[in-house]
Formats: sequence, C-alpha cells, structure tokens
Amino acid sequence: RLLMPGPGAPGEAQARRQGVGQAAAILEMHPGSGDHTGEPDVPAFSHQNDRRVDLSPQGRQPMSHAACPEAPPTAKLWITFNGEIYNYRSLVAEAASQGLAPRTATDTEAILLAYRLWGENFVERLRGMFAFALVDLHRRQVFLVRDRLGIKPLYLARTPQGGWLFASEVRALLAAGAELVPRRLSLPAVESFLAQGAVWGEQAHVEGVRLLEPGLLLVCDWEGKELDRRRYWPWPGKASLDPALDRPAAVIRLRQVLQETVQQHLVADVPVGVFLSSGVDSTAVAALAAEGAAGRIRTVNVGFDQPQWDESAEAEAIARQLQTEHCTIRVAAGDIGRDLDAVLAAMDQPTVDGFNTWYVSRAARQAGLKVALSGLGGDELFGGYASFRDVPRGVRWQRWLKRWRVAARGVRRWSQWQPSRRLLKLAELPQRPANLAAVYLLRRELYLPWQRRALWPLPPDCDPYSGLPQPVLADLLHHQADGDSISSLELRGYLRHMLLRDADVFSLVHALELRVPLLDHPVVEAVLPLPTQWKHGRWLPKQLLVDAVGARLPSQVLRRSKRGFTFPWTEWLRGPLAPQAQARLLPSALWHRLGFDPRAVRQLWHRFQQGDPSIGGLHILALLVLADIVQRQELTL
Repeated sequence: RLLMPGPGAPGEAQARRQGVGQAAAILEMHPGSGDHTGEPDVPAFSHQNDRRVDLSPQGRQPMSHAACPEAPPTAKLWITFNGEIYNYRSLVAEAASQGLAPRTATDTEAILLAYRLWGENFVERLRGMFAFALVDLHRRQVFLVRDRLGIKPLYLARTPQGGWLFASEVRALLAAGAELVPRRLSLPAVESFLAQGAVWGEQAHVEGVRLLEPGLLLVCDWEGKELDRRRYWPWPGKASLDPALDRPAAVIRLRQVLQETVQQHLVADVPVGVFLSSGVDSTAVAALAAEGAAGRIRTVNVGFDQPQWDESAEAEAIARQLQTEHCTIRVAAGDIGRDLDAVLAAMDQPTVDGFNTWYVSRAARQAGLKVALSGLGGDELFGGYASFRDVPRGVRWQRWLKRWRVAARGVRRWSQWQPSRRLLKLAELPQRPANLAAVYLLRRELYLPWQRRALWPLPPDCDPYSGLPQPVLADLLHHQADGDSISSLELRGYLRHMLLRDADVFSLVHALELRVPLLDHPVVEAVLPLPTQWKHGRWLPKQLLVDAVGARLPSQVLRRSKRGFTFPWTEWLRGPLAPQAQARLLPSALWHRLGFDPRAVRQLWHRFQQGDPSIGGLHILALLVLADIVQRQELTL
C-alpha cells in the first residue's frame, strides 16, 4: 500500500548514481543509496576539517533498526531519507548514553535512534533539511515527515486502491504508471504558475499529487489510513519574542547562532564550497565559512557576457579579501541556446526562476564541489528585497487611489496610453482587496488577471485577482499580521513555492547538494520575531545581518547596490533565442489541447517582438516552460 517509485525516474536516478540520491526506492525493500554513498572499498571514515563522517556500506538506504528491545526480530524500523541532519552527532551521543549503541556514524541512523528514544516526538529533536518515510513494522505505522521550512520536498499521491505513494519529485510519481498516478494537468496549478511564475501551494501541477506541508508529521497505518496529521513546529511570530531582549543582545545572540549553524553545514565527506555573488547574504555565509574552515574554502560565481548583468569582478574581489579558492564560470547568450533543452528537461514543476541555479550548480560541479552553501533566505529574513519598502508604500497608494477615484481613472488611462509593468500594476491597485498580502502578491505578479483571461478561462477555486488557490491565499492572509509581516509573506510565498523547489531540483540534477544555513530553523527563530526596525538600517537594508557578521564582512559589499541574480531574458528572447521560442510557441495544437486561445499566444509573441513594454521576457519564458513540461511529461486536461 505504501510505495515509492523505483529508480527509473529521470533526474533522481542520475543524481543517485552520482552519490546525491533523493529518496526514491521501493519500500519493499531493495538496496538504495545511503547518506553518503561509497563503494565497499572506500575507507570507513573520512576526515575534513577534523570532522568524522561514515562512508561505509552500512550507511546505505533503506536502513533498518530494531523497533524496540521487546519486539521480535522481524519487527524492525525502516527509513528512506533525503537531506541532512546537522545535529546527528549529539543525537547519536545521547542514544549511546541511553544504551542504544549505534552501528554507523550516519545521520540516517540518528533519525532511527531518535525515534526509539522519543517516539512520535522525535522529529522535534531533528535539526536540518529533511524529507523521510519511517516505517515501524512493530506498530504497523508509517511516519512521513518534512522539514520546518520546506527545504526538501515530499510529494504524496493517493492510489485508486486507497494507498499512498510518496517521492521527492513529481516525475518519480509519474513513473509509477498512469494507473496509479494519472497524467492530468491541475488547472489551479497552471493559473498560479501564470500569475506568479511558479506553482504556488501544496497541489502540484499534476492533479492528485500534493506536497506534504513544511513542518508537518503525517502518520498512517499499514492500510494507508491517516491516523494523525500534526504541525510539530510553530511558526515564529511576535509572541515568541523575548520582551527583555534589546538589539545589542539580539546581535550577539544572532552572531553565535550564525557561527554555529555555518560550522554544522560544513560537515561533509566531500569537497564543500559556497555560492558567492557580490551581495551581503552569500558573502556573510562565505566569511563565516572561511573563518571556521581548516583550509581554504572554495567559492563559485557565474558571470555573464553582458556587463550590466555581470558581477563576477566584484565577487572575485570579495574572494581575494576572504582568501577563498575562487572559480568564475562565464555564461553567454549562446550557451543558454545550447543548454535550453537540458535545463527544461531538468525541471520537475514549471518555473521561470530555476535557470540561474542550474548554471551555478553546474559551475560548482565543474569546480570539483559536491556540496555548496547558499545565502538563500537572507533577503526574506533580513529585509533585502525592495518589497519591504514597496509593499507598505503600495498599501498607502492603494488607500489613496480608492479614496480619489478620479486619480485612479487617470492612472488607468495613463497605463493604456503608455503601457508599462509599473503603470499597469499601479492601475490594478484599486481593484485589489485592501490588505498587505494582496499588495504583496500584485507586486510579484507575472500575468495580470486580464492578461490571463485573454489566454484561458479562470479555473474553479482560484482567487480571481491573485490567481492563487484559495487555501494558499488564506494562509498568506493569516500570516500577514506576523511580527515582520513582509518577511513572513516572502518566506511562506516566494521562497517556499519557488526558490526552495528550484534550488533542490536544479542542484540535484548536477549531483550537487545545496545547503541553506540562513534557513536553519534556529536562525529563523532568532530573526523572524525581531522588530522590523532592528533589521533595516536607514541606508543599509540588512543592517542586522551586517552587524552580526561584523568585521568579517568585506567593506565593498556594503557599498554596492543590490543586484538580483537574474538572466536577461528579454534581450535573449528578442535576440539569439527568438527562433527557438517562435518554433515552440506558434503551433496551435498544444494550446488548443490545454484550453488556451492560440491566437492570444500568437498575438502576445508578436507584441513582445515589437517591443511592447508591458510584456517582458518572463511572460514568454513562462509559456515556453509550460508547453515543454506538458509535452515532456505527456500531461492532458
């Protein structure tokens, strides 16, 4: 009743063969990959930075353990696990002190030992990024668990017979066969993709496939009946703030948490490095890593052939100051043309944002890395996005335009005469509900409602404004009153539904394990409840992070304006990529099949090529991605 599709799924099998397998083995149970897969002739332990990691074949998965001392030999625990447990040494030591002798030095066994010690409360003791299935044959129960922030994915699907299937990729579930997972496209997922550039919510783009929510423990019996579903980690809000804490004490506490977190994230049996842009987040992680590493830490940057998008020179200067072993991999427009099919093939769910991670992950592998640390999450936690300024300003503009209808009509006419993305969104403001989440979503919106309706009809159960499924919108509305409301919206919105999914999929396709220390839950708990004014300086957006890292942070990082790691899609799709895009977008048969108006797609393409400022490269890229994934995964309505 409880199966994971086997190793034939694209992407997962490739990653597993290269040693960074996601959890995708049948639970009946044939051999799979372990924590750190090694061949039998590899020495039992490896040393890096005086850290000991078990490379022996005993660490392979699925891994078993005795369920309890009184259980018969056949009543074992089994686990298949994707991710990293960073506090596994302390868990193993505590288990040993209680008489549970570990057989390995792996974090996989640490989960089994924790379960034997603390029962169903074991997951609260785990620190890391993880998605796993733990089977207790003695109790005939299965525990499906996902980490607190949703760093690692865990997809679920109900079979027609009532059982569960689970995997770390949608396409792994599709590989189980159409009789178990029908290849039907989810209409609400497509609507949210057009609206936000990614599938927002736990419903995947394949109907009937869902993500287990972050921070959730699902317990079911051997027949697949759900016994319990509980949230084991409360979201840090204003109530969790220590009233006696002042800002200097918060800086000291955060510095300690960051130092400990980065050091734990450096533990590995393979070469570890850092993705280094010229921004504060990645530089802070690199500086803390360089401080604690026994030797020179490695850093990687991707540079572009167009100077306005290139930050490689700044990254190289930072690397020299931090004394890292640095590597720059350059990307030109011609490269993306050659690599486009490979990037699209790597995609598990539709997204317009994962291409940069695909390239930087490939660059890291070319530099010899198998594990890389990223500054992902820093913008969301410490106020690095313009949304921290623009959304409150947008709320004020919305109130003013709703009050002064003549002005609102003037803005609407102006946007029709001189269309631009900013003006169109400003004209849209008075139409939206008067709340912070609605303005936040409008700011990030890709296709506006009237643009989406020109392409296809509104699916049921989707919000007509934001395009999101109603449960996703309700979650954002619930958290818009958190201590730092924009941080909560960014963490539970853009980060969860786009950035983390893309980071996982596009790094693993290159057999690279991507770690995100700024999203370790002790860091989130230390930062999220703090007053907003503590995080943002008057002239420096991420003052709290800068103060916590201190003098280790190179001064040139503080002087540069923020530049997002984005590709120049508008220039590329009007230039070298135009022939490929036109060949994929203009045929009508696929759009008819999806319920789209092919004439609207064709008109959109021609207006884009003629330089219409209301249509950007991401609008065209979204249609390219949608067309490709529907054809590649053979999906139908």
